[in-house]
Amino acid sequence: MPIYSYACRDCGDEFQTLVRSGETPACPSCESEKLDQQLSLIASPNKGGEVDSGPACTPAGCPACPGMMN
Repeated sequence: MPIYSYACRDCGDEFQTLVRSGETPACPSCESEKLDQQLSLIASPNKGGEVDSGPACTPAGCPACPGMMN
């Protein structure tokens, strides 16, 4: 089941949802089915076949979270 991002044309709410084959998603805020599917970024696999999620956190600190450095 893929996860898709949508923007509701009626209320402007933006959300993500799992969509099964044959289902039509509805806005969780207003229940409208007038939705625009949004472009989503997809993580690309690195050379080893694993997904590169960016710099890893270590006990010495996290490069992505400057406030968490020791």
